[in-house]
Amino acid sequence: MLIGKDFDKIETTFYGYKFLEINAFYGDTLILIVALFLAFKVSKLGKSEPFFNNWKWFFIIFGVGFFLGGLGHFMFNYWGLPGKYASWYLGIFAVYFLERAVISIYKNETWKRRFSSFFIIKLVFALLGATCVFVFVDISQDPQKGLIVPTINTIIGLGLVVGTVGYYYQKTISPSFKYLWISALVLIPTAVIQSKKINIHQWFDRNDVSHILLIVSLFLYYKAIKGYSEHLTEH
Repeated sequence: MLIGKDFDKIETTFYGYKFLEINAFYGDTLILIVALFLAFKVSKLGKSEPFFNNWKWFFIIFGVGFFLGGLGHFMFNYWGLPGKYASWYLGIFAVYFLERAVISIYKNETWKRRFSSFFIIKLVFALLGATCVFVFVDISQDPQKGLIVPTINTIIGLGLVVGTVGYYYQKTISPSFKYLWISALVLIPTAVIQSKKINIHQWFDRNDVSHILLIVSLFLYYKAIKGYSEHLTEH
């Protein structure tokens, strides 16, 4: 185990090409597979409401974003930092579709419109903020700076929507929404693991642990969605 710093990046040579962090590529590809599987499961629920459509797009964009992130790690020697930008942008869009999904069934129409407007404004500011960081900040020495805006955007989205609204829906709509705020709790350890750089093994580092927790949270999202679908059928 290594705490406080990272292991050397795993390097793989293939036909003279040198690739990095193949373990991250494996983990991100697994997230893509899980996310697409859950998007398919949501589509099979047979519901056409915005709640389900937005969740489907969240899973698709989330999965593709992580896959591109894995490619960005894998091809870093050739793509450099710009190879990571697409995944960071898609992360911002994924959160937006999650927010749209959850707020689409809010009962108070006035507050629904206010929340919807706030999420659009937050999306625009997050995209502009991320772009400013990429253009004006030197992140070559510390690529984690490039994640500042996407991370803040995600924390606000998950805290407000998945946590707070999920708890409210559990009390007012369906008990299945408890899985939303539980998923937020599942992700809390990732902040500690990432900030403290807690690495179990070179082939299973802090990013790999975060990937496992993210996959757990995705399945919890689906349990909430499926539970709400059953609630609609019963009522």
